[in-house]
Amino acid sequence: MVVREWCVLNGTHIKILKNDKERCRIVCKDSKCPFIALCIKVAYSHSFKLKTWYGDHTCARVLENRSADANFVTKYALDKMRTSEMKVSDIMTDLRTHQLIGASFYIAWMAKKKAMELIEGDARKQYTLLWRYATELQRVSKGNRCKINVERLSLSVQPRFSRFYFCFDGCKKAFLSSCRPFIGVDGCHLKTQYGGILLVAVGRNANDQYFPLAFRVVETETTDSWRWFLTLLVEDIGTNTRWVFISDQQKVRCFIDLVTSFN
Repeated sequence: MVVREWCVLNGTHIKILKNDKERCRIVCKDSKCPFIALCIKVAYSHSFKLKTWYGDHTCARVLENRSADANFVTKYALDKMRTSEMKVSDIMTDLRTHQLIGASFYIAWMAKKKAMELIEGDARKQYTLLWRYATELQRVSKGNRCKINVERLSLSVQPRFSRFYFCFDGCKKAFLSSCRPFIGVDGCHLKTQYGGILLVAVGRNANDQYFPLAFRVVETETTDSWRWFLTLLVEDIGTNTRWVFISDQQKVRCFIDLVTSFN
Protein backbone atom coordinates (compact mmCIF):
# COMPACT_ATOMS: atom_id res chain seq x y z
CA MET A 1 0.00 0.00 0.00
CA VAL A 2 1.40 3.38 -1.06
CA VAL A 3 0.36 5.25 2.11
CA ARG A 4 1.96 2.61 4.32
CA GLU A 5 5.25 2.79 2.40
CA TRP A 6 5.21 6.59 2.55
CA CYS A 7 4.75 6.51 6.33
CA VAL A 8 7.51 3.91 6.76
CA LEU A 9 10.01 5.99 4.78
CA ASN A 10 9.08 9.04 6.87
CA GLY A 11 9.46 7.12 10.13
CA THR A 12 5.88 7.34 11.38
CA HIS A 13 3.50 4.76 12.84
CA ILE A 14 0.03 4.38 11.32
CA LYS A 15 -3.16 2.54 12.23
CA ILE A 16 -5.86 1.39 9.82
CA LEU A 17 -9.29 2.13 11.22
CA LYS A 18 -11.31 0.85 8.25
CA ASN A 19 -10.26 -1.22 5.26
CA ASP A 20 -12.79 -2.80 2.90
CA LYS A 21 -13.53 -2.96 -0.82
CA GLU A 22 -14.92 0.59 -0.92
CA ARG A 23 -12.81 2.73 1.43
CA CYS A 24 -9.74 2.81 3.64
CA ARG A 25 -9.18 5.18 6.58
CA ILE A 26 -5.70 5.57 8.10
CA VAL A 27 -4.63 7.58 11.14
CA CYS A 28 -1.47 7.92 13.21
CA LYS A 29 -0.99 5.59 16.19
CA ASP A 30 -0.25 8.63 18.32
CA SER A 31 -3.68 9.93 19.31
CA LYS A 32 -2.33 13.47 19.56
CA CYS A 33 -1.03 13.46 15.96
CA PRO A 34 -3.51 14.98 13.44
CA PHE A 35 -2.44 12.78 10.49
CA ILE A 36 -5.35 11.24 8.57
CA ALA A 37 -5.80 9.73 5.10
CA LEU A 38 -9.02 8.56 3.47
CA CYS A 39 -9.01 6.55 0.24
CA ILE A 40 -12.18 5.65 -1.67
CA LYS A 41 -12.79 3.50 -4.71
CA VAL A 42 -13.45 5.19 -8.03
CA ALA A 43 -16.88 4.27 -9.43
CA TYR A 44 -16.88 1.56 -12.13
CA SER A 45 -13.12 1.12 -11.73
CA HIS A 46 -10.56 -0.96 -9.84
CA SER A 47 -8.52 2.08 -8.75
CA PHE A 48 -8.65 4.19 -5.61
CA LYS A 49 -8.16 7.92 -5.03
CA LEU A 50 -7.29 10.06 -2.03
CA LYS A 51 -10.33 11.95 -0.84
CA THR A 52 -8.87 13.29 2.40
CA TRP A 53 -5.19 13.81 3.13
CA TYR A 54 -3.57 15.59 6.03
CA GLY A 55 0.04 14.45 5.92
CA ASP A 56 1.66 16.61 8.58
CA HIS A 57 2.87 14.45 11.48
CA THR A 58 3.57 16.07 14.84
CA CYS A 59 4.77 12.86 16.46
CA ALA A 60 8.44 11.87 16.80
CA ARG A 61 10.19 9.71 14.24
CA VAL A 62 10.42 5.99 15.07
CA LEU A 63 13.16 3.58 14.02
CA GLU A 64 11.57 0.20 14.72
CA ASN A 65 8.51 0.57 12.52
CA ARG A 66 6.14 -2.40 12.50
CA SER A 67 4.77 -1.31 9.13
CA ALA A 68 8.17 -2.21 7.61
CA ASP A 69 7.16 -5.83 7.11
CA ALA A 70 8.76 -8.47 4.89
CA ASN A 71 6.94 -7.27 1.77
CA PHE A 72 8.28 -3.74 2.20
CA VAL A 73 11.86 -4.92 2.82
CA THR A 74 11.61 -7.26 -0.18
CA LYS A 75 10.78 -4.37 -2.52
CA TYR A 76 13.70 -2.40 -1.12
CA ALA A 77 16.29 -5.21 -1.36
CA LEU A 78 15.12 -6.73 -4.65
CA ASP A 79 16.96 -4.35 -7.00
CA LYS A 80 20.23 -4.60 -5.07
CA MET A 81 20.08 -8.40 -4.89
CA ARG A 82 19.74 -8.59 -8.68
CA THR A 83 23.25 -7.21 -9.10
CA SER A 84 25.04 -8.33 -5.93
CA GLU A 85 24.78 -10.91 -3.18
CA MET A 86 23.52 -9.58 0.13
CA LYS A 87 23.51 -11.27 3.51
CA VAL A 88 20.72 -10.83 6.03
CA SER A 89 22.95 -8.61 8.12
CA ASP A 90 23.73 -6.49 5.03
CA ILE A 91 20.01 -5.86 4.46
CA MET A 92 19.53 -4.80 8.08
CA THR A 93 22.56 -2.51 7.99
CA ASP A 94 21.59 -0.96 4.67
CA LEU A 95 18.07 -0.16 5.90
CA ARG A 96 19.40 1.50 9.03
CA THR A 97 22.07 3.48 7.17
CA HIS A 98 20.18 4.75 4.13
CA GLN A 99 16.51 4.64 5.15
CA LEU A 100 16.73 4.97 8.96
CA ILE A 101 14.51 1.92 9.32
CA GLY A 102 15.12 -0.86 11.80
CA ALA A 103 14.21 -4.39 10.76
CA SER A 104 14.53 -7.55 12.82
CA PHE A 105 16.62 -10.51 11.69
CA TYR A 106 13.51 -12.57 10.95
CA ILE A 107 11.97 -9.83 8.76
CA ALA A 108 15.24 -9.40 6.84
CA TRP A 109 15.58 -13.17 6.42
CA MET A 110 12.02 -13.51 5.09
CA ALA A 111 12.62 -10.57 2.73
CA LYS A 112 15.78 -12.16 1.36
CA LYS A 113 13.97 -15.47 0.85
CA LYS A 114 11.14 -13.80 -1.07
CA ALA A 115 13.58 -11.76 -3.15
CA MET A 116 15.55 -14.87 -4.11
CA GLU A 117 12.33 -16.60 -5.18
CA LEU A 118 11.44 -13.63 -7.38
CA ILE A 119 14.92 -13.52 -8.92
CA GLU A 120 15.61 -17.22 -9.37
CA GLY A 121 12.04 -18.51 -9.46
CA ASP A 122 10.40 -21.23 -7.42
CA ALA A 123 12.62 -24.34 -7.52
CA ARG A 124 9.66 -26.70 -7.14
CA LYS A 125 7.87 -25.21 -10.18
CA GLN A 126 11.08 -25.30 -12.22
CA TYR A 127 11.51 -29.04 -11.60
CA THR A 128 7.95 -29.67 -12.84
CA LEU A 129 8.82 -27.93 -16.13
CA LEU A 130 11.84 -30.13 -16.93
CA TRP A 131 9.90 -32.51 -19.21
CA ARG A 132 8.49 -29.58 -21.20
CA TYR A 133 11.94 -28.01 -21.41
CA ALA A 134 13.50 -31.23 -22.74
CA THR A 135 10.67 -31.72 -25.26
CA GLU A 136 11.02 -28.14 -26.49
CA LEU A 137 14.78 -28.53 -26.95
CA GLN A 138 14.32 -31.68 -29.03
CA ARG A 139 11.53 -30.04 -31.05
CA VAL A 140 13.78 -27.14 -31.99
CA SER A 141 16.68 -29.41 -32.98
CA LYS A 142 16.71 -33.18 -33.25
CA GLY A 143 20.41 -33.14 -32.44
CA ASN A 144 19.86 -31.76 -28.93
CA ARG A 145 20.15 -34.57 -26.45
CA CYS A 146 18.27 -34.49 -23.16
CA LYS A 147 18.00 -37.35 -20.71
CA ILE A 148 16.01 -37.28 -17.46
CA ASN A 149 16.21 -39.99 -14.82
CA VAL A 150 13.60 -40.32 -12.08
CA GLU A 151 13.33 -42.50 -8.99
CA ARG A 152 10.20 -44.18 -7.68
CA LEU A 153 10.45 -45.93 -4.33
CA SER A 154 7.00 -47.55 -4.63
CA LEU A 155 3.92 -47.46 -6.83
CA SER A 156 2.08 -45.30 -4.32
CA VAL A 157 4.78 -42.59 -4.37
CA GLN A 158 5.12 -40.04 -7.15
CA PRO A 159 8.31 -40.23 -9.27
CA ARG A 160 11.12 -38.09 -7.91
CA PHE A 161 13.74 -36.23 -9.94
CA SER A 162 17.15 -37.91 -9.94
CA ARG A 163 19.39 -36.78 -12.82
CA PHE A 164 19.23 -34.54 -15.87
CA TYR A 165 21.72 -34.43 -18.78
CA PHE A 166 21.61 -32.12 -21.80
CA CYS A 167 23.98 -31.32 -24.65
CA PHE A 168 23.10 -28.78 -27.34
CA ASP A 169 23.63 -29.83 -30.94
CA GLY A 170 25.14 -26.46 -31.87
CA CYS A 171 27.72 -26.63 -29.09
CA LYS A 172 28.58 -30.23 -30.00
CA LYS A 173 29.12 -29.49 -33.71
CA ALA A 174 31.13 -26.34 -33.01
CA PHE A 175 33.32 -28.19 -30.52
CA LEU A 176 34.03 -31.03 -32.93
CA SER A 177 34.80 -28.73 -35.86
CA SER A 178 36.79 -25.87 -34.34
CA CYS A 179 37.88 -26.59 -30.75
CA ARG A 180 40.95 -28.29 -29.40
CA PRO A 181 40.64 -31.90 -28.17
CA PHE A 182 40.84 -30.84 -24.53
CA ILE A 183 37.83 -31.28 -22.23
CA GLY A 184 37.69 -29.94 -18.71
CA VAL A 185 35.15 -31.41 -16.28
CA ASP A 186 34.17 -30.23 -12.83
CA GLY A 187 31.19 -29.84 -10.54
CA CYS A 188 29.68 -27.25 -8.20
CA HIS A 189 26.95 -27.25 -5.57
CA LEU A 190 23.50 -25.88 -6.39
CA LYS A 191 22.40 -23.41 -3.71
CA THR A 192 18.70 -24.25 -3.66
CA GLN A 193 16.45 -25.84 -1.08
CA TYR A 194 16.77 -29.18 -2.88
CA GLY A 195 20.55 -29.07 -3.28
CA GLY A 196 22.25 -31.18 -5.93
CA ILE A 197 25.42 -30.96 -7.97
CA LEU A 198 25.91 -29.36 -11.39
CA LEU A 199 28.46 -31.25 -13.49
CA VAL A 200 29.85 -29.43 -16.52
CA ALA A 201 32.14 -30.23 -19.43
CA VAL A 202 33.89 -27.37 -21.24
CA GLY A 203 36.37 -27.14 -24.08
CA ARG A 204 38.91 -24.59 -25.34
CA ASN A 205 38.38 -22.81 -28.64
CA ALA A 206 40.95 -21.32 -31.02
CA ASN A 207 41.07 -18.09 -28.98
CA ASP A 208 41.98 -20.09 -25.86
CA GLN A 209 38.59 -19.33 -24.27
CA TYR A 210 36.15 -21.64 -22.49
CA PHE A 211 33.54 -23.32 -24.67
CA PRO A 212 30.44 -24.94 -23.05
CA LEU A 213 29.86 -28.51 -24.15
CA ALA A 214 27.52 -30.47 -21.86
CA PHE A 215 25.80 -30.13 -18.48
CA ARG A 216 24.25 -32.44 -15.97
CA VAL A 217 22.41 -32.10 -12.66
CA VAL A 218 22.85 -35.00 -10.21
CA GLU A 219 21.99 -35.72 -6.61
CA THR A 220 25.59 -36.18 -5.39
CA GLU A 221 29.09 -36.17 -6.85
CA THR A 222 29.91 -39.89 -6.86
CA THR A 223 31.77 -42.30 -9.09
CA ASP A 224 28.48 -43.60 -10.50
CA SER A 225 27.18 -40.13 -11.36
CA TRP A 226 30.44 -39.15 -13.06
CA ARG A 227 30.55 -42.43 -15.00
CA TRP A 228 27.00 -41.85 -16.27
CA PHE A 229 27.80 -38.26 -17.28
CA LEU A 230 31.03 -39.11 -19.06
CA THR A 231 29.48 -42.10 -20.85
CA LEU A 232 26.76 -39.90 -22.36
CA LEU A 233 29.33 -37.24 -23.22
CA VAL A 234 31.58 -39.65 -25.08
CA GLU A 235 28.56 -41.05 -26.95
CA ASP A 236 27.77 -37.50 -28.13
CA ILE A 237 31.26 -36.46 -29.24
CA GLY A 238 32.35 -39.90 -30.47
CA THR A 239 35.49 -41.98 -29.93
CA ASN A 240 37.22 -41.29 -33.25
CA THR A 241 39.42 -38.61 -31.69
CA ARG A 242 41.88 -39.02 -28.84
CA TRP A 243 40.36 -36.78 -26.16
CA VAL A 244 42.33 -35.27 -23.30
CA PHE A 245 40.30 -34.83 -20.09
CA ILE A 246 41.42 -32.32 -17.46
CA SER A 247 40.16 -32.81 -13.93
CA ASP A 248 41.18 -33.43 -10.33
CA GLN A 249 42.31 -36.70 -8.79
CA GLN A 250 38.84 -37.73 -7.58
CA LYS A 251 37.65 -38.37 -11.13
CA VAL A 252 40.66 -40.36 -12.38
CA ARG A 253 38.96 -43.65 -11.54
CA CYS A 254 35.91 -42.68 -13.62
CA PHE A 255 38.12 -41.93 -16.61
CA ILE A 256 39.96 -45.25 -16.29
CA ASP A 257 36.70 -47.22 -16.08
CA LEU A 258 35.27 -45.28 -19.02
CA VAL A 259 38.28 -45.88 -21.27
CA THR A 260 38.30 -49.57 -20.32
CA SER A 261 34.59 -49.98 -21.17
CA PHE A 262 34.97 -48.37 -24.62
CA ASN A 263 38.09 -50.36 -25.45
